[in-house]
Amino acid sequence: MAVRYESFWSNEGMRLQAAFDLLLSSENPLDGVDALIWQSLETGARGNKHPWSIGCLMTIQKTGEKEYCPSGRTVVLRRCDVVARTIDFHTDVRSAKVKEIEWSEGAVCWLFYEPSTKIQLRLHGVASVMNDEDADAAWEAVSLQSRSAYLSVDPPGQQRSSQQPPSTADRLVSQLESERGRENFRLVRTRVQSADWLYLRQGGHVRASLAYSEERSTEVSWLVP
Repeated sequence: MAVRYESFWSNEGMRLQAAFDLLLSSENPLDGVDALIWQSLETGARGNKHPWSIGCLMTIQKTGEKEYCPSGRTVVLRRCDVVARTIDFHTDVRSAKVKEIEWSEGAVCWLFYEPSTKIQLRLHGVASVMNDEDADAAWEAVSLQSRSAYLSVDPPGQQRSSQQPPSTADRLVSQLESERGRENFRLVRTRVQSADWLYLRQGGHVRASLAYSEERSTEVSWLVP
């Protein structure tokens, strides 16, 4: 199983690497960096075979009145809107990340990394926790197996004093019964404001910065890696 897993990521990672290598061999690679980044994100949001289908979402956790620390977790990239420069993930409204997003006025950072090719993407932006028609549509597309994540009686992260992990047997329900999970389900949409792309390429690292304005204009520049 481990061999197949490594091969799986290597093959998909090589496709990502080949796309960026081809871009860098062009006459004006800076002109195509933005388009290729968002094309790759869009592909990642369509399925779990792309290296960027899963990312790390980072928020700021408040640990005291004037004490803070970074907080990160893996999330699945569910949707990408290239025109609006937004990316989505799903979460339980009772989770700590929702509170962290709200009190920090939405400030978040996404991190995507492909280890076999050493290609990294960081996205900074403002996240909104949504419970509207878009969230309804997203919920309808959630599989029965995935809906089980929103069916716990107790909130995610609640501590238990037991030698055994909490049982999840009560989450094995029918499609109709799973609808009660909708009250806990939220769509979180990040409006990306800037990006930092880094390729630790053999023979010379490459790094680019991208900034997006509210008027949807894009400023792209090379950075010293």
